[in-house]
Amino acid sequence: MAELEAIHSLALTNGLPSARADLGTLNAFLATNPKARVLRTALIQHLHTHKPELTYLLEHLPAVEPRFRGPAISEHAPLNDGVTEVRQGQLGDCWLVATLAACENVKPGFTASLIEPDPHTNTQHTVHTASVRLHSPWPRTVAVTRWVPRRHRAGDNQLGANNASLVEKAVASLVQSYVRIQFNFAGTALWLLTGTWCPARPVPRDLGVVRGWLDSGRPVVASTLIHRRGARRLPREDNPDRWVGVMAGHVYVVRGVLRCDEDGHADADAPWRVHVHNPLGGTEGEPRRTDLYLSAAQFRRAFLSVNVGPVL
Repeated sequence: MAELEAIHSLALTNGLPSARADLGTLNAFLATNPKARVLRTALIQHLHTHKPELTYLLEHLPAVEPRFRGPAISEHAPLNDGVTEVRQGQLGDCWLVATLAACENVKPGFTASLIEPDPHTNTQHTVHTASVRLHSPWPRTVAVTRWVPRRHRAGDNQLGANNASLVEKAVASLVQSYVRIQFNFAGTALWLLTGTWCPARPVPRDLGVVRGWLDSGRPVVASTLIHRRGARRLPREDNPDRWVGVMAGHVYVVRGVLRCDEDGHADADAPWRVHVHNPLGGTEGEPRRTDLYLSAAQFRRAFLSVNVGPVL
């Protein structure tokens, strides 16, 4: 992941706008930029030598995620100054939505703090817009109307329009398309939302490190490896015959570290586990779980890397 982000950074320094540096565009960039081709060749040679099972990483892009479903009717997004629920819609932008949810997790009200109402009135009608503060790569405000598409955009837990919908729309407006914000990196989202570049780092062996990040108010997300079959089975520790599904090529929110069993029930005698949340949500039931409670060993096995944001 660090090498992929190095390619991503190279694209940014060669004039590719940050929010437009999605994986599909990066593929084209890799084929046309000499420096990127050299870096990609070196990366593939390294993987062949040290991690042969990962050599398909650059060959199976984009990641397995929901795809844009086409046009849909719109609804008006209300504004609020409180806690915002953040759930991913039918768009492959987990890199953005999970990161926004992670920021909201450590600083409730973070999403609302990015938005300022901006009503404009004329003699015929009032058009309600909002100004969203982003960094791309410098601080700027993006004016968007509060009408957001219903089917594919982010929203609350029932995918109703809310502040998360407006932040997602502001990012999409930077590149003039919802489709173009699919398949990117969590590091890009942290840059857009906080103005700080936070590259991927290895998954820590000690969950105390993760707890320290969260306790200090730093948002944390974890990314899974792209897999041919789109998901992988992670055996449970309490029963090897049971397992949970982990989405491939996906970004999860790291919500906390607590003593609990694998179903999330608090237990003072249980080992420490990290609570990771799938921003897609949806129907629950084995093996599909929105919230996973993993030991340090399971966490390292299921996830490729983590991104840690600044103190909010």
